[in-house]
Amino acid sequence: MRQNLSRQKGSRREMTNQPQSFGELLRARRQQRGEPLRVVAAAIKIDSTLLSKLERGTRFPTEPQIARLARYFDIAPAELTARVLADKIQALSGNPEIALRTAKILRERSAAYGKGKK
Repeated sequence: MRQNLSRQKGSRREMTNQPQSFGELLRARRQQRGEPLRVVAAAIKIDSTLLSKLERGTRFPTEPQIARLARYFDIAPAELTARVLADKIQALSGNPEIALRTAKILRERSAAYGKGKK
């Protein structure tokens, strides 16, 4: 199940400064560097059409693609993976309330995990 999660310039997300999706982060980094899609795509060994879909949020990357993107843009792989997972949860739920409940459960589990590691 795939859903477009990114927004265009001037959107409510941009105006409210909400955290970026995986694709929005990639596009922002690529544009900061002034690089066209084809240059980045070639460097990470995917085609520019796929990179465009990743940036728009209509496709999700594989783990090897995440690793190559992390190296290329000097972003922690865990950060990119977390953003992809958040985007997947949002896309799968289709409901902001369910996505928020999922985030709450994950926080609770993380807190319990942290307490158990003494």
